[in-house]
Amino acid sequence: MLYIIGLGNPGKKYHYTKHNIGWLILDEFFPLGWSFHKYMNADVRTGHYGLYIKPQTFMNNSGEVVSFLKKEVNFKPEHLVVIYDDVDLIFGDIRISYDRGDGGHNGIKSITNHLGSKKSIRIRVGVSQKLDDGRLVKPNVLGNFSPEELEIIKNKFAPKVKRIIKSLVEEGREKTMSVYNVK
Repeated sequence: MLYIIGLGNPGKKYHYTKHNIGWLILDEFFPLGWSFHKYMNADVRTGHYGLYIKPQTFMNNSGEVVSFLKKEVNFKPEHLVVIYDDVDLIFGDIRISYDRGDGGHNGIKSITNHLGSKKSIRIRVGVSQKLDDGRLVKPNVLGNFSPEELEIIKNKFAPKVKRIIKSLVEEGREKTMSVYNVK
């Protein structure tokens, strides 16, 4: 079983921000049926392939949920999948990584610290723009997505992330990374 965490910030003010792409994707998987787990301080929902989690802490404290998960009988860091925004990727790129640093992302830094390991699977979703001259323009992660970008998240990103999660379970991490990390 996987523990799939979508990163985001609580509150209406942040709902459609680039930092909340993990939540936006999980909301596309399951528009309804979330319940609050007070000990985890997270909205949770079971579904195909595992437990889906939206921490209700702010981004910098996202790892607090891991302290609870580590108490689960068969929990291993490799069972953790984190979906989050990556300013080093252009909007449209999705990459899977494993056993890597936090890349300056405070939510990942918090998860790594609470986990005591870098050995989690990460689904990094690009939120930056590329100029015609090739330069990468990194956005304010607390800025909102445009309506057009929200449609792309709904119709392209969420289905792709769902396929990635299915592949992680059915094909394993290495095969999934070799298939989905191609340009």
